[in-house]
Amino acid sequence: MSLFQVILLSCVMTLMVTGHKSCSRNADLVKSIQYQLKLVDDNEGKCDCKGRGQDKVAFMAKNSGSLKNIPTKSVVVYNIAVTNLGNGYDTSTGIFTAPSNGVYIFSWTVLCERSKHFFTYLALNGNLIARNFAGARNVTEYSSGSQNVVLEIKKDDKVSVRIMDGYTGLYMHGESWSTFSGYKLYDI
Repeated sequence: MSLFQVILLSCVMTLMVTGHKSCSRNADLVKSIQYQLKLVDDNEGKCDCKGRGQDKVAFMAKNSGSLKNIPTKSVVVYNIAVTNLGNGYDTSTGIFTAPSNGVYIFSWTVLCERSKHFFTYLALNGNLIARNFAGARNVTEYSSGSQNVVLEIKKDDKVSVRIMDGYTGLYMHGESWSTFSGYKLYDI
């Protein structure tokens, strides 16, 4: 019997002796511990952690500064990755490359300067999927626009936020006001 099993067994025995007041709750705990012990026995005391967490994909990126006069069809580069599980998001290009097949959820938010606009769209492999508009042309305050998209994508597909055809991205606030994020909901 391993040291780990001895410690767990002594915990179980202590619970059984001192926990007589709440037997049903302790019985569930004992069953859980017994199940965990069986898993340890089945793996000869070794952790079977290989492969766990490899398919977790999530990113959230923001801008260090504001973006001005971005040309039509350009990728909007959110240059600071706050989270990048799976390393799918590239802060130098603004492109997310799917590390595995799955259903993914993406969202992006743009905060626009007063009297300016910022037309964007989400692209999958360069193709328009959904549009987003933040415009404050005749507004004395700022304006924001947000969009969410659910996509079934394949490994190595590329997702990005781009400036709408025929428009220039006049002004987008950075400094955590504008963000791009995505995560894998489940495998396909």
